[in-house]
Amino acid sequence: MTIAELKDIALHAAKGTIPANFTAQGENANDYDVNAAFVDGLNELAGSVNQFMKNRYDIYEIVVETVDKIMPKNVIAALSPFAEVQVVEQGKKAIFKQKVGKLRAKKFLTQVGLSGVYETFRLDSKTFELAAHAVGGGATIDFERMLDGAESLAEVMEVITTGLTDAVFIEVSKAMRAAYDVADVPAANRKTSDTFEADKMVALMNVVRAYGNPVIFAPPEFIASMGADAIVPVGTGIPGVYSPDDIDAIHKTGYVNIFRGAPIVQIPQSFVDENNEETYVDPQLAYVLPGGQEKVVKVVLEGQTQIRDFTNRDNSMEVYAWKKMGCAILTYYNWGIYKNTGITQTYHNPYENI
Repeated sequence: MTIAELKDIALHAAKGTIPANFTAQGENANDYDVNAAFVDGLNELAGSVNQFMKNRYDIYEIVVETVDKIMPKNVIAALSPFAEVQVVEQGKKAIFKQKVGKLRAKKFLTQVGLSGVYETFRLDSKTFELAAHAVGGGATIDFERMLDGAESLAEVMEVITTGLTDAVFIEVSKAMRAAYDVADVPAANRKTSDTFEADKMVALMNVVRAYGNPVIFAPPEFIASMGADAIVPVGTGIPGVYSPDDIDAIHKTGYVNIFRGAPIVQIPQSFVDENNEETYVDPQLAYVLPGGQEKVVKVVLEGQTQIRDFTNRDNSMEVYAWKKMGCAILTYYNWGIYKNTGITQTYHNPYENI
């Protein structure tokens, strides 16, 4: 199998599709195992330690091209409901334009500073440049386990792709958490309680409604804390009446999917550690954003993924991949944030001690 053919199969394996030129002795295309073909192709290049060392740069090129075609699409698909994502070439600057609305309040931008900490500053121009910095992850190649069939380069490649995607999500989470602590955010846009209080969420929605139809974005832990919405008749003292739609949604999916007319979009959660105790997304925070308007989260992915490696004393190899990205939160009092401190805090930034 040539390098070009392996690159093509790698992309199909990542996308779950079948190569157009499939000709496996007249077999049905649905029976074609593209993942197995990819693994076989990699094994031809890395059937031994010496083969791998000879062909590793070709292998890294396959990894880079696959990651750069798949990862941006994954990021855009996951973040598009609330984020504007730009993909630019190496050295090119991402320029974001502000939309001028009827409410021309002061605008602030929260993005990473030179110290690596997210900072907020006044934004006076109609456009702003979003700087990018390197984020990434790594994987270990254990040649003995690979030769025994216990591991494969395809698995290593998947770890790297997932790690880079997670690194982008971590940066977005860091920026949004930092925006909660911005001193200039009005009290009307920020609510805190030790349990979910419907009246506080409604108050945030009423603020956001001045800018657009409110949409609630929250991780599964926060949505679970909301439960079914109990509508209480004003001035009656009668216990709340639960919406049959909420009961049905909880029965079918485990979560409510609408609150007082506002759609609830679940932010995917995942674990940092193998013990399933630390999470990438802060479970205590929910965000109320104006739907159909300017997206407050800005993300840029810059240039090609880079890879380097080094060999350990036990002859295993560490492979690190990184990509330049930037994230910022554009704020002009048009969105709200709710913190429920009653939810167990599991958020952890895996890079904070590096």
